Amino acid sequence: MRKTIALVLALVMVLSLASFASADEPKIISMFLGGGTPLSMDPALNSASTGSNIIRSAFAGLTGFQYDESGEPVMAPEIAESYEVSEDGLTYSFVLRENLKWSDGSDCTATQIKEAWERAASAELGADYGFLYDVIDRAEDGSLAIDVDDAARTFVVHLPQPCAYFLDLCAFVPFYPVRVDLADNEGIWATNPDTYVGLGAFKMTKYAVDDVITFEKNPYYWNADAVKIDGLNFYLSEDNTAILTAYENDTVQYIQSISSSEFDRLNATYPGELAFWPTQGTYYILFNVYKDMSPSSKQLTVQEQSLARFALGQLINRYEVVTYVTKGGENPATGFFPDSLSDGLNSNVREGNGYGIWYAGTNDPSDINPDYTYDQVEALQTLIDLGYPYTGSIEGGDIVFTDFPSIEFAFNNSGNNALIIQYVQETWNQFGITGVVNQEAWATLQTKLKAGDAEAARMGWIADFNDVVNFLEIFISASGNNYPRLGRSIGDYTRNSEVTADAGVGAYWGLDGDKTWAEAYDALVDAVKAATDPEERAALAAEAEKVLMATGGVAPLYYYTTAQMLKPNVKDVIRLATGDVIWTYADIE
Repeated sequence: MRKTIALVLALVMVLSLASFASADEPKIISMFLGGGTPLSMDPALNSASTGSNIIRSAFAGLTGFQYDESGEPVMAPEIAESYEVSEDGLTYSFVLRENLKWSDGSDCTATQIKEAWERAASAELGADYGFLYDVIDRAEDGSLAIDVDDAARTFVVHLPQPCAYFLDLCAFVPFYPVRVDLADNEGIWATNPDTYVGLGAFKMTKYAVDDVITFEKNPYYWNADAVKIDGLNFYLSEDNTAILTAYENDTVQYIQSISSSEFDRLNATYPGELAFWPTQGTYYILFNVYKDMSPSSKQLTVQEQSLARFALGQLINRYEVVTYVTKGGENPATGFFPDSLSDGLNSNVREGNGYGIWYAGTNDPSDINPDYTYDQVEALQTLIDLGYPYTGSIEGGDIVFTDFPSIEFAFNNSGNNALIIQYVQETWNQFGITGVVNQEAWATLQTKLKAGDAEAARMGWIADFNDVVNFLEIFISASGNNYPRLGRSIGDYTRNSEVTADAGVGAYWGLDGDKTWAEAYDALVDAVKAATDPEERAALAAEAEKVLMATGGVAPLYYYTTAQMLKPNVKDVIRLATGDVIWTYADIE
């Protein structure tokens, strides 16, 4: 596979260098985003950031992003030319742009956009993000409460309660309209350039698995006159070496997925080209709650296993991870919500009153034994109290657990994932805890996680919009991204015990460990979404995070930055704190 990639890149490099030789050649921007081939290119079915970044080239929402007069990216009307919000915040009235057309030249109507939203929200499609449409009211027949008038180009959305982030949703990929008459529910249509018809600045010309997805300028885009480049090449690979080689050989102008071991050399060789973009995201380890964490000598309750999972996360020194492993300016995580995330009251929830701190001593030497951190000593004592057999002692610095079940750990080899997982594995091994590591292709890992057939995995979540609800909704019972299976059935996992057979759906959750997940967590998230008082909303969000962290199902490691390299002659790229990169108004000097 590596040899094949190298040969392809060599050929592309020759073609690219040839194109640079003449100013009359088309302006094409080529890139690697890492992550390999997206699991889905259907806007409604995609739930990964790599796929989102590619999809944004061919599709657009009612709102989107443009540069303002000061050169900052701001949300603005996109395929809608204007919108109004009622005083009570329950009605959003959009007027579509005149002569709005799909990328095949056919007219786009308000009715078609409503059909696309109905599809994305439907149980038949079963999209991971389908629950986001719950913010919209329902008509008596169960359809979305949306009034359309094709002649007047109006699209009026009715909400059951105010939603502070509704305009953000309209700029989010799952709300991008598609041609329902061309789409299927499996997403096959989204791999065919003939049916991949959207409203974005570019249209697909080629889709080749593990190779490249190409786009050319869409002449029917509503703002086509402002689009300066002629096309985009999204090369597909999870090979960090091949990706970096392509950038250094001038085959591509932009890359993500860069190993931290290269940062010092790249800064010295290409001053100013390597950037660590602030990103609202959390990198974390997840644990499947159906995995029984009990030692063979003692059966732990589901609630006790939550404590064991949390202890596994506490053993990891987050300061060392960001300082010596990732080295990209990330901040060690203290909770699940990342730095700079808003709850409507606090612009940074990590500094807001009421929010917990779960890893306070991640790098502080313990008074009991300075060879261990404060957090590690607390975790070790938790495992001792739970009854895990061990040798040695905390005081002696040689404690090793002798009967902790091995954990199958899955990850995809993109960016620093391999280095991070190696660090986690070595940390656990130090204490006698075995992590059996399996490397998977990203699409394969996503399929495995969605089926519930993974015991533990690395995962990252980057904000789709700047609000806590975006992070809370990952783990509601209805979310297809709820990989710990909280509130969800067991799926394909078969290595559970009798005790953990109903772990996800039983009454084991909440701060007292006696509620179902729907009662303990989903209800809180619903309350966050419905709350109109900022202080009440913040308090509810803080409580929901506490309920989540108490499960031990997620162990946040750090808050993201996005390591990326961009050639100096590429200008006007819109880069958002959500990690999205928008090429609509980019140019090559």
